[in-house]
Amino acid sequence: MAKLSTDLLPTLIEVVQICQSGYMNDFLPSTIRLARDGKVTHRNFVHLGYERLIRGVYGHLPTDKGDRWESQRATFLARVYAVIAAYKDRGVVLFGVTALEAMGVALPSRLEDWDTCHILVPSDGIRPIRKPVVAHRCVYPPTVWNCWGLPIPHPVEQWLQLRGATIDELVEVGDGFLRRKDPLLTVDEMRVKLAELSGRPGVKKATAAMKLVRPNTDSLYETRTRLLLVRAGLPEPVVNLKVYCPSRGKTFHVDLGYEKEKIAVEYDGAVHVSNRTQMEIDAKRRRILQDEGWMVITVTADQLAAAQDVICSVENALVLRRTALKSR
Repeated sequence: MAKLSTDLLPTLIEVVQICQSGYMNDFLPSTIRLARDGKVTHRNFVHLGYERLIRGVYGHLPTDKGDRWESQRATFLARVYAVIAAYKDRGVVLFGVTALEAMGVALPSRLEDWDTCHILVPSDGIRPIRKPVVAHRCVYPPTVWNCWGLPIPHPVEQWLQLRGATIDELVEVGDGFLRRKDPLLTVDEMRVKLAELSGRPGVKKATAAMKLVRPNTDSLYETRTRLLLVRAGLPEPVVNLKVYCPSRGKTFHVDLGYEKEKIAVEYDGAVHVSNRTQMEIDAKRRRILQDEGWMVITVTADQLAAAQDVICSVENALVLRRTALKSR
């Protein structure tokens, strides 16, 4: 098992920022108490104001601030810290889905696992038996990042562990590494790491997915929409295309764009449906784009499920705009 690195890799700066943002400020590792230390036990933890994170480990769960995904992840991270605290002297490292979720990488819902903590143990170490821990033997020594006290293997190494994922699901996760806000890696760093891992299980499939991975996305649903269009034989749109609107002196980024044809494909996750201010901002943005001659096609999760309708809308828009361009 590789020794935990104390050197912060260049890309680790972003990882630390992600781990320190939002809910992470509500949960500090210093609040963890181990039953074996004798101060907080199963007999007095309630009286002392603690909660049981896992068997033999007590702490404080973060408060719910309204966002379902962030709240779920915060509770998950609290339990992950508890697991690492329980086995801190055994050289364990977070593994697979657990490592990716701890880094804030959005996964397709089919691959999510918020109830289990997967860890990697040394090949000669003892496999822990404790709910909700699932231990895996170390076959290849991982490259370990020390992410705000959490030992996390390199994201690409854990990308390979998504054995049951389809190519498109791997692309969605890969795009998450290169996200527009706080990216974990660059395209070149992903390619270099894949080359280093050549010959390992999963590399061939990940390499195929890498051909479709694009930087600067904001959500896996944007990636899903892009792949839907590409798989249907339509031209690939530009991810987060920058659009300058001279009449208003404003610049916007559209999720997916065809610049020449002035077609924007936007994913609407309805996350702001109860936020009237944000809804007004979004509506004004769409109107400005339309005033500049852009055709804005909005896609929702339900519409993605009925994929043919989305494909037809974009295809018809492309035909219409290209015909108009030829007639000029």
